[in-house]
Amino acid sequence: MAVDWIRRFVLVSILFTGFYYLKENPDLRKRIYSEEPIRVKIEGPVLNPGFYSLDAGSSGKDLIEMAGGYVPGAQIKTEDSILEQPLEDGEILNLGKR
Repeated sequence: MAVDWIRRFVLVSILFTGFYYLKENPDLRKRIYSEEPIRVKIEGPVLNPGFYSLDAGSSGKDLIEMAGGYVPGAQIKTEDSILEQPLEDGEILNLGKR
């Protein structure tokens, strides 16, 4: 019974902390909840490098797919975790030399 009370307390504390953090950081809130498209640039061994407009919250993998994918035989030196993170407006994704 005491364990359930502790779990609920921890969950509520985490939720309130998250809401407070978003309130105090309006830029972060804008990036997360923005409905406006973002404009990003991709460079490196992709078929069609350049500028693209994507939905807010899109990842590097989405951008690579929109740019036509990798050039055949390309060796990419970026980590997959970087490509899974949401992109920000004006960001440049550099995948290395073409």
